[in-house]
Amino acid sequence: MLRWINGNRAIKVLVPLVAALAMLAAGCGAGGNTGVTAETTSATTTAPAPTTAAPAATTTQATEAAHTEDIEDHGVDAEFAELMDAPGGAALPPVAQVAGFAVTQPEYRYMLNSFKSAILLNTGVEPGEEEDVLFWTRTASNGKTRLDEARDRVLAELHRLKISEAVAESRGLELDQDDLSNINTDLKAQIDRFGGRDAFEKVLADEYGIDLADYWKISESVALREKLYADERESIVVADAEIREYYDQHQDTYSDQVRYRQILFLMEGAELKTERSAEDTKKLADETLAEFAAGADMGQLAAQVSEEPGAALSGGERVAARDDPFTPEEILEWAFEAKAGDAAVIETSFGYYVVYMEERIARAYEDFASEIESILIEAKLAEQIAEWLADPEYALKVDRAVLDSLT
Repeated sequence: MLRWINGNRAIKVLVPLVAALAMLAAGCGAGGNTGVTAETTSATTTAPAPTTAAPAATTTQATEAAHTEDIEDHGVDAEFAELMDAPGGAALPPVAQVAGFAVTQPEYRYMLNSFKSAILLNTGVEPGEEEDVLFWTRTASNGKTRLDEARDRVLAELHRLKISEAVAESRGLELDQDDLSNINTDLKAQIDRFGGRDAFEKVLADEYGIDLADYWKISESVALREKLYADERESIVVADAEIREYYDQHQDTYSDQVRYRQILFLMEGAELKTERSAEDTKKLADETLAEFAAGADMGQLAAQVSEEPGAALSGGERVAARDDPFTPEEILEWAFEAKAGDAAVIETSFGYYVVYMEERIARAYEDFASEIESILIEAKLAEQIAEWLADPEYALKVDRAVLDSLT
């Protein structure tokens, strides 16, 4: 979806490719291949013939009515029926091809503009400013400009998208009524969000260089990809021995947890009204520990005196696994050696903590088997995608003349 920041700046990311763009912005993607190593061509080529038959042309009101009724039976509003029939970017020379499936110009424009906008947002550069131009022309350590890197990553993601279309066709997978209805619902939501069809079409044209039919077809491609991936997941079998091996290799993640309470006294930071020495901070922690030992409630003490944000609401309660990245290592080492009822003052780089061990939460292999199975299924899916990417049958053949004309 398009989301607005501070009421006026858009994150140019539409629903169909949110996940893909998130991976691109992070410098990764399914299968881990972000470079473009495909065969290229220098001459412009024509768009390949459609792989499925287009709806027959309607020449009479009767046939038009029948066609509209058929579309509505598949959960698509009559006003969007023409989007399914429009040639869109297929009428233009493709940017690239994968096994006869075209990477259309609208797909590429949408993806590149979305990716560039997301990157600029993350770096704090305002689109359209002089810094924007300088940002994309800067050369990285690999000798490529940032724009060239963006183009490579976008082509890599579109490579995956087109492979999924080719594999889906080979398996006889097609979008069904529920899939089309979901796309229809998404489109209606986008139109409503922007105050009507005209307003939404203007956003698509101004920000992405695409029209409503292009948006629909991108949505169809991504829906088909997700259908393929779901089909692939269903076919993947993970043995119990694999799950157990993964569990044994990640004991820090799947070991017991500890529940404890903590009170933090900072040695420095914006939360402190005045500077305080390490000695004075340690003294505060020792006095608080003594107060707790004398019978004070640890949760109430944390709410009253802890300098940790949120302690007033949480009462200093924490639950952590052995590899918890948000808990100081000194506390984790103490907690996993302590017994229920133990209390101590612990020095960390943040300051001094008064900690009280409440309980150790035992967790068994059975608690994680289903979660680990899902992780391994996703790993196997990524391996399969990597195999498709490496298969010469699914090579990305880029038309450089078309590509260069767009960026």
